[in-house]
Parts: sequence; C-alpha cells; structure tokens
Amino acid sequence: MNQSEIKVLERQCDSCGKTFKVKVAMAGRYKVTCPHCKSLVRFAVTKEKAPGKAVIAPRLVVPELGLPEKVRDKFYVIKKRAIVGRPYKVTCPECHNALSIIAAEAGKVLRTGCDKCGTIIAYKAVEHEV
Repeated sequence: MNQSEIKVLERQCDSCGKTFKVKVAMAGRYKVTCPHCKSLVRFAVTKEKAPGKAVIAPRLVVPELGLPEKVRDKFYVIKKRAIVGRPYKVTCPECHNALSIIAAEAGKVLRTGCDKCGTIIAYKAVEHEV
C-alpha cells in the first residue's frame, strides 16, 4: 500500500466532543481510542463515499435500569422506575445475560424473562421522570 492511498480524517469524540485525526487506508469499520479522554470511538468508511467523507455510526448509550433484588428463587424485583418508551438494559442476576427492555405501560408491574436461564425480573414504569 503506498502513501497516496492513505487518507487523514478528522473525527469528533462522542464522549468529550474534542476532535482528532485518524489515518484510514480503505473502506471498513474502525475502532479508535480518543487521545483526549481514552473513550472508544467507532466509525465506518464506505466504498460508495470518498474516504474524506466518513460515515459515523452513532453510539447509543442505554442506561442500566437498576440492580435486581432477590424475592425468591429465580424471581427478582427492580425498585427503580422505568420511564415509558425509553430503552434500558438489565443484567440477569443469575446468569449475567444482558437483557434489553422498553416499558410499554405505566402503573403496572411489568415482567421480563431471561431467555437463557428463565429468571423473571419485575419492575414498574412511570409516564415521565419524577
């Protein structure tokens, strides 16, 4: 690969907002570490677009709903309230499987089950933050 094929792109960190330069040689997915805050920055360069116009994949930060408290065997409760329509991640306390939930209704006890071990996790949702 010769030097003329390598392009220098300017990227902006999603975490700290500072910009830095990255060298890319071809289309593909890249993971680089921000030199300012050490956060992982991911982006993709596609073949259809020139390497100077990189397509940046947005990083979705999904909050953890809370720590499940054991009620009985394979049944847990999260006391923190979910907000309807927002995505949350929950870690199964039995097998540590990552679960994703979105509360559909407010005021009811909602349940999600771990598809790996069958543990049930119950939680409640509210319409908006209290």
